[in-house]
Amino acid sequence: MASAADWATGYARQADSDFKTFEIVQTLHVPVCHKLHFLQMACEKLVKAHLCVGGTEPRSLQTSHAYIAGTLPVVLRQQAVFVKFTGGNAKEVLSRARVIAQEIEVIAPSVDRDGQRPDNCEYPWEDLAGTLHSPLDWPFYLSDLILIPSGRTILKLIRGAIDRLI
Repeated sequence: MASAADWATGYARQADSDFKTFEIVQTLHVPVCHKLHFLQMACEKLVKAHLCVGGTEPRSLQTSHAYIAGTLPVVLRQQAVFVKFTGGNAKEVLSRARVIAQEIEVIAPSVDRDGQRPDNCEYPWEDLAGTLHSPLDWPFYLSDLILIPSGRTILKLIRGAIDRLI
C-alpha cells in the first residue's frame, strides 16, 4: 500500500506536468477555459501533495476538488518565506492569493458554491434564467487576475512550491 509520502510525490509530479502544460498553452491561441483548466488541475494536485506531506490521509483527499481556496494561500505563504519574499509587496500579493485561490477552486465543475457559481472550465451550464453557457465563451474573472503583476508573482510562487515538492 502506498504511503502518504508516495501520494505526495505522485500528486506533486502530476501538478508539475499540469502546470508545465498550463505554461505552454499560455503561449498558444487556445480558449481561456482550457488554459485555466490546467491551472486548476495543477493547483488541486499541489495542495493535495502539501496536505499529504502534512499528514492528511490520502484517501480522504480523493473525494473532493474543494481544497484549493483554503490550502493554496498557506502553500504560497510558505513558498514566500522559503524564497524570502517579504515586505509590503509580499503582503499585497499574498492577500490577493486568497481571491485567486477561491477563483481557481470554483472553476472546477463540482465546486459551484451551492449553485451560486455554476461557471466552470469543463462543461456547459445553465443559469437561473435557463440560458445555456459554454466555457468556450465565458469571460473568466480569473484570466484577468493572473495577468496583473501580483497574479504573475502568484504563478511564480506556485511553480516554486511544486518544484520544492518533486
